[in-house]
Amino acid sequence: MGKRSKGRALLLQAMYAARLSGRTLTDCLEDQLARRESADETESFVRELARKVTNHGAGLEASVGPLLANWDLARVGLLERLILTIGLVELHHSPEVPFRVAINEACELARSFCDENAVRFVNGVLDRAAGEIERGADAP
Repeated sequence: MGKRSKGRALLLQAMYAARLSGRTLTDCLEDQLARRESADETESFVRELARKVTNHGAGLEASVGPLLANWDLARVGLLERLILTIGLVELHHSPEVPFRVAINEACELARSFCDENAVRFVNGVLDRAAGEIERGADAP
């Protein structure tokens, strides 16, 4: 697993812990980093991505609803929503990450932490979001 992929997995775990515990994402991320030995590059990457999630994640998570085809947001599991949030943050706020890479990385998170149905779901939603961004739809 690459350094950035590890960072995304750490971030997902920290986001999940924060959501369940009510603690801040920063606190949970620091706990995750303290428990694992990570390369400096991984730590730098994940801290920057966490900053973007903190600044933009809530709005982007709320924007998932309109991207769902024949699906109710209330039925989307927490892990899938968090993975979509990471993917959407990268699509909207990480121009150095190509869309295909952001989508693939989110699908890999779904493959690691969810199941194959989640992988297809995440892929479909993020592909739709990337298409809207490319067409110039307003970003949240």
